[in-house]
Amino acid sequence: MESTRKRIFHTAIITLLCFAMAGCGQKSEKNIEQIDMKKLQETMLAADETLPKMQVSSSNDENADLNFSSLSDMDYSRIASYFYAYAKSGTAQEIAVIQLKDPKDEAILMQSIQKHVDNRIKTLQEYNPEQVNMAKNAVITRKSGYVTLIISEKNGLVQNAFDSFF
Repeated sequence: MESTRKRIFHTAIITLLCFAMAGCGQKSEKNIEQIDMKKLQETMLAADETLPKMQVSSSNDENADLNFSSLSDMDYSRIASYFYAYAKSGTAQEIAVIQLKDPKDEAILMQSIQKHVDNRIKTLQEYNPEQVNMAKNAVITRKSGYVTLIISEKNGLVQNAFDSFF
């Protein structure tokens, strides 16, 4: 009788510990389908109050594929959605987020975005040399099938805004 009670008690304790440990797992990332690109765009643009007036194009535009080609040479059929904001005044500031259909394409897209940045630096060297350092400090990062480009005076704040969605 005593051993049966001990066995039931130990089984109950082990069961409770299993449930408690299951609740202590790592925080899972949000489902990429749950991210509102419009809200992400607004949050990232608001993170750097020094940004000039920005022109925005996105995957919702009529000529989305054509507009995307000014940012990347990646085949547009591999893109789920994107937004691309750039300074209307022609200065270096740019913020873009691209959601890929297949997260395995992140490295390829990042290389394509780096080519875009390299071309921007060459253009700025000729037409707006004081903006070159900002472009050279561009941040290109990825998370859960999303790739972002950040060229701003406050890259860290904009990147934190991006990271807050994951």
